[in-house]
Amino acid sequence: MTFRVLYTDRGDYSLGFEVEQPIYAGIGAEIVDARLDHNNIDWEAYSRYLADADALICHRMPVNRRALNAAPKLKVAVRGGVGYENFDLAAFAERGIPACNVPDYGSEEVAVHALSQVLALRRRTVFLDRTLREGYWRGALGDVPMWRLTNQTAGIIGLGRIGREFATRARVLFGIILACDPYIPSHAFESAGVQPVSLDELLQRSDVVTLHVPLTSTTRHLIGERELRLMKPTAVLVNTSRGGVLDQMALATALQTHVIEGAACDVWEQEPPRAEHPLFQCDNFIGSPHVAGISVESWIDNRTKQAQEVVRVLSGEAPRNPVIAD
Repeated sequence: MTFRVLYTDRGDYSLGFEVEQPIYAGIGAEIVDARLDHNNIDWEAYSRYLADADALICHRMPVNRRALNAAPKLKVAVRGGVGYENFDLAAFAERGIPACNVPDYGSEEVAVHALSQVLALRRRTVFLDRTLREGYWRGALGDVPMWRLTNQTAGIIGLGRIGREFATRARVLFGIILACDPYIPSHAFESAGVQPVSLDELLQRSDVVTLHVPLTSTTRHLIGERELRLMKPTAVLVNTSRGGVLDQMALATALQTHVIEGAACDVWEQEPPRAEHPLFQCDNFIGSPHVAGISVESWIDNRTKQAQEVVRVLSGEAPRNPVIAD
């Protein structure tokens, strides 16, 4: 029997399958490259591909009850990344099909990206580049001072893999590092070299706040108008986790009214964001297009781990990275 591994959509269609093919060769699996459009779903075509799929790897295509009903042979589905908002986990549980992700492929890259945005905000490099090109010299600094980082406090919301990677790098820059995460044991804070505090205390004390939590029903809009108003007016906020964790409309208002000094987002509630997004009207905002986890090495790592998880399950083993409903 030949297993069929369906790739519904991919982040980069310029890539071949030179990484995956040697992994699948061990079980004689066939790769099916559907190249479906998650923004304009052709359910008839999607269902045809699903009908013969033993395994599924997706980027942004929804894998919901309708999709699973069209996939009678499906034995495993893997989301090619950390987040899994496009998986209907209740429907997977009903069918007894493992839904998996790749939680550990780009932790270093995301932490470095978050730190780079923190430094760009604290040293105002993007703003100064923009004003220099417009003909302004040091007068562009205006009334907003730049602070020595060793006198500042960094706050990490979510002390998982990426949060810990950020803490490792931040320890050499910041005087104090706080962290909030109700789901990890107390000894994890000590080993990461951070002080455990509540969310409210972290927001009130931190000069820099960085978000590293998954998007769940509990964390959606974890940071909204109330939380932003708890922050110092000189503080900055960085989100490289999931767009829905932060109420971006509330953030735009907070930036426009100087509730906080600045912010940066790599992730968006709607991706891609519309050109007229209010955050783009804020001079004290830095954006990037959901690229924090990307590097040559991390992408190869991601693709390798996707394929290995599929082979593991199709070979009768338990998945290494199953996800469950929150």
